[in-house]
Amino acid sequence: MSIALHIERLVIDEAVLGGERAADVRLLLERELARQLAQPGAMDALRHVGAVSALPSAALPVPVRGQERLGSRLAAAVGQSLAAALPAVERT
Repeated sequence: MSIALHIERLVIDEAVLGGERAADVRLLLERELARQLAQPGAMDALRHVGAVSALPSAALPVPVRGQERLGSRLAAAVGQSLAAALPAVERT
């Protein structure tokens, strides 16, 4: 099975970047999403989702220790949206 996740456009307010470079945010987002999808059971959980044109929005997690970089936090929000897209049977 293969998964293609396409983020057409991501608009981030400069204040949210907190000094991070946009290219670094993109790279970390890609790496973190790949890591999440490589976790045991991730592919099986997503197998029945099929093609979706959009995901539900999710809140951007607040940095707990002030150390979490924006790309990781964005990936967590995408992960929440993917979980919300799962059929109810898969989430139980």
